[in-house]
Amino acid sequence: MTSNAIVALGSALVIVIEREYGISHGDFGRIFPRIEPKTRQTAERRFQLLHADGRSLQIELAIEQARLIASLKIPFTQITFRFMGWSSSQRIDFFRNFDQSFQKGGG
Repeated sequence: MTSNAIVALGSALVIVIEREYGISHGDFGRIFPRIEPKTRQTAERRFQLLHADGRSLQIELAIEQARLIASLKIPFTQITFRFMGWSSSQRIDFFRNFDQSFQKGGG
């Protein structure tokens, strides 16, 4: 599930994108720092990335949940991304890298 919103925050335009991923918080904490090493954790489930060119990204993880399929328990997390100062092509590149890094299995 994905939802998008454009929000004005003062004079800055914030692009808010919410996506659901089949990952646990542990997966995120282990993999995301490899994608963006300059990310810092600002709260229990919040992260921030500041670029030298003024762009920033705030990431918030919802409470981890699980889907039960027969005897399988599959974790999933709703993730909210708040992009400030990112162009459309920069966001597309970010998600291409993000999605590929969190891809599981042979797909």
